[in-house]
Amino acid sequence: MKDLLSNGNTNAKTKKNVRPTKILYLHPSKIEGKEMCPFASIGCRMSCLNTAGLGVMQSVQNARIERTKHYVLDKGKFMDKIHKEITSFAKYYERKGMDVAIRLNGTSDQPLVESLVKSYEIPKNVLFYDYTKNPKKAGRRVFDDGTTYTVTFSRSEKDGSDDQSLRVLDKGGMVAIVFDKLPRTWHGYFVVDGDKRDDLMLDIDEPCVIGLLAKGKAKKDTSGFVVKYTGEHMHPKMPTAPKGCRPHGFYSKQTNLLEQYATRNIKESTTMV
Repeated sequence: MKDLLSNGNTNAKTKKNVRPTKILYLHPSKIEGKEMCPFASIGCRMSCLNTAGLGVMQSVQNARIERTKHYVLDKGKFMDKIHKEITSFAKYYERKGMDVAIRLNGTSDQPLVESLVKSYEIPKNVLFYDYTKNPKKAGRRVFDDGTTYTVTFSRSEKDGSDDQSLRVLDKGGMVAIVFDKLPRTWHGYFVVDGDKRDDLMLDIDEPCVIGLLAKGKAKKDTSGFVVKYTGEHMHPKMPTAPKGCRPHGFYSKQTNLLEQYATRNIKESTTMV
């Protein structure tokens, strides 16, 4: 069987990562009776990465379906192969003194990292990261073996999703939101340009919003999945995050860090306002 993991340079955003990256693409629907994205909303499915880029090709879709069947029908062998691929990839870059980024839920939302860490030895230079629609999964975890897993909650158009997003932020996590135009803040939390690179969340250690611009089918969204730019969500008092958000080590410690980072963001991106 071919490799299960794809190279990061096959994706428009992951190829911008500052770390060598591998990503797993499963099919984000019900396969062999198992729902691969149990928390997905209508808006989420409409703008899913599954149909982005090469995902429009039927051959690519067929490969993702076969991969998913392998996972559902023979999880043990599937996880064995994933572990071997990750280990080989990580050891190559370990000799170069580099960390690697692994995203196992490129187009799914499964407990893949948890299963790996529970049953296998993970190389020390592996950094796992993902997006999820499950607010309970969001945050940064350090497992008993020292492996880290950073998960960003993805806001949807469902009732209560904004409240879930704010609770995740209140606890120090990150939330991904799709906008038609990137604002400076959302409910008081600073918005960073998540389209810069996919592994950005690995370098942020304070609560913030990872802003993504609507692309493809999402540009025509009417479900509420894409947040329309207005002044309403830009000015409320920051809930309980006095430090706001900035990339780790982006600036030396001083009192106006937030303003400096926001200003730099605005200058660097023509979509910032």
